[in-house]
Amino acid sequence: MSEKMTLLIEKFEFEAIIGLLEYERETPQKVEVWAKVEIKYKKKSLIDYVVICDIIKNSLQSKKFFTIEEALLHVSKKIAKISPQICRVYLKILKPSVFEDRLVGATIDKIF
Repeated sequence: MSEKMTLLIEKFEFEAIIGLLEYERETPQKVEVWAKVEIKYKKKSLIDYVVICDIIKNSLQSKKFFTIEEALLHVSKKIAKISPQICRVYLKILKPSVFEDRLVGATIDKIF
């Protein structure tokens, strides 16, 4: 029987294009990503954090998403394809530069 473990990535910040407004479609803005990736732990078959981070960043920077929700669906599917060990992906994307006094964003919690 395998144990379940959760890999954590917190406060991963970079720039990407996500938004409906004209200026959001042309100018990358800072995004903050938090992730929890639940895996069926196997001692000799580990999942690399760097691979997960690369998928998140490359996925968000390679496309221009209209909504955070669209981005969440896309990225969660990409992460799940890394390994059959992955059984659940929780992602949160925040856009910290939209408002000065609050953070806005969305989450997805997807079971595979």
